[in-house]
Amino acid sequence: MKKLALTHIKANKKYKIVDVAADANLKSKLMSMGVYPGKEIIKLSHIGLKGPVVIKAGRSMLALGHSMAAKIVVEA
Repeated sequence: MKKLALTHIKANKKYKIVDVAADANLKSKLMSMGVYPGKEIIKLSHIGLKGPVVIKAGRSMLALGHSMAAKIVVEA
């Protein structure tokens, strides 16, 4: 299966997080929001070239900054 950054995938599809390539602080912050390896998410939208990425993780809808979303690696 192909692994891509969250910023490079299509919207309205289900993906599984395989890695969060970030420092410990960002990993901790994302985990507290329910974004961690093994979790299934749905990318809802991506606003502009460097705008926020909106995802649904469980029951939560989150808007992640572009640089934060680029560090989340997913597979279809």
